[in-house]
Amino acid sequence: MKLFRLMTYSLPLVALLWLPSSSVAQGAAQKPCGCTNQDKADLEQRIKRVEAAMKEYDALVQEWERKEKGTGESLLLNPTFRKSVQDSVWFKMKNIKIRNAVDYKAETDATCKVTIDPAASACLRGSLEDHEAVHKKECDKNKEKDLIDWRFTQRVVDYMKEEKAGYQKELERLNDELNKQKNCPKLDRSAQQLLEQAAAQQKRLDQAQSRVGKYTKSLK
Repeated sequence: MKLFRLMTYSLPLVALLWLPSSSVAQGAAQKPCGCTNQDKADLEQRIKRVEAAMKEYDALVQEWERKEKGTGESLLLNPTFRKSVQDSVWFKMKNIKIRNAVDYKAETDATCKVTIDPAASACLRGSLEDHEAVHKKECDKNKEKDLIDWRFTQRVVDYMKEEKAGYQKELERLNDELNKQKNCPKLDRSAQQLLEQAAAQQKRLDQAQSRVGKYTKSLK
């Protein structure tokens, strides 16, 4: 029964793949980024959140530069300072919400390993990769230091400037993806619904796979 349900959910996408190239679904088989309502919501929310993050980093850089001027010395990053900065930025970002939009996480650890949420959509994955590439480049330059986390030799101000640079690279890709909507195929409502249903089912499958992967790791 479960197999039958899976096959049933997959039928809309298969049907689109079988449509002739001259049909209204031309180009739909590739599910171009930005061509569904879900893509649009995800992109618009992330763009607004990234812009809010960059604005907050600008304000924080000025604040911490004043602190350094007042103390007469460089203020280096530590777990407390990093959490304070991240919490302040996340507070600004999380208050921006677009109905049904989904956000995804990514990170670069102290060993320079980049992790992107496996459930991230095609629209957002590229921008997240661009953001983390900024951190990985900086990490690769410093990872040879004999430290548990090289970032604790970094100025708080420099850490925040690096974060802003990552968001700037991400924003460039996000705006590029949003602009591609102008080139989306003109679909009638029925074809658009089929695309959205197929995309939603794929997202559920990706999220389920991610949960299974995490559960499997916890058993090791």
